[in-house]
Amino acid sequence: MITPQNATDIQVWQKLNPQLSISADGSMKAEIASTGTDCGGFDRDVLSDRFWDEGYFLLRDILPTSDLVRLRAGIETLVANGMSPSLIYLYDEAWGVFRRLRPLLSHFLGDKVALLPHFWAWHVDPRSDGSGWPPHRDYQGESVIGDDLLISLSLWVPLSNATPENGCMYVLPRNFEKTYRAPVSAPDEVLLQDVRALPAQPGAVMGWRQDLYHWGGRASPHASEPRISLSLEFQNAAFDPLADELLALDNPPPFLQRLTLIAAQFEKYRHMQSIDQDTLVWAQQVLNACKATVSR
Repeated sequence: MITPQNATDIQVWQKLNPQLSISADGSMKAEIASTGTDCGGFDRDVLSDRFWDEGYFLLRDILPTSDLVRLRAGIETLVANGMSPSLIYLYDEAWGVFRRLRPLLSHFLGDKVALLPHFWAWHVDPRSDGSGWPPHRDYQGESVIGDDLLISLSLWVPLSNATPENGCMYVLPRNFEKTYRAPVSAPDEVLLQDVRALPAQPGAVMGWRQDLYHWGGRASPHASEPRISLSLEFQNAAFDPLADELLALDNPPPFLQRLTLIAAQFEKYRHMQSIDQDTLVWAQQVLNACKATVSR
């Protein structure tokens, strides 16, 4: 584990994953920051029809896998060194993946797209009885107005093959839940035949409205690889902010702010993710170290 004092040294993280980059001021290299045209090739009508009916979409082969390979290697290095995969958000490439998706985000959220400071990364390990997050909704409040105006959206990106064997995503489609007498509040209220598994490969992007009931599966000890993935949340910035601080899609936070944001996620998501006490203490000490560095 990198010490809380060393954690504020950008070079420590750069040496750990030299295939990735970290911009001290938040700027990114042109090839990382480019939104490109690779994510613009989707049928907007078909995508919208399914999204508004079932509450989610899954687009395949929309992201360049060369970028994802480096990020997967970065997470594997973090995990091998006893650290959370969520620390991958220290690196420009993790933010660049989602910046590339601006055409997709703008299709659902309009031109004023902001990042919510809610994100995580997973390394679901079959060897340690790993699992994704339990059944939940990303936001308990209002994330949609009427039938066609979206306030917030979650995106999920696989960096490895995500299969039923290693814990792919599962959803309760909205059109099925609408037939229930009341919205689901506990897993035992879900009819098993209504559950949909969503296997996906690197290059794919999954998205869902934030009131969609969903979860990650448990990995079989016989699975051939871990399920490695990223997730980030977004909102239409024309509406009142859903968090104390919104982030800019085009200008990701600088290094120390990234570190502060990541360290804050551990306490936020301890009810969703098994996090040992040592890691929680480390995260709090990192927060203190970041504050001390900024105040110098």
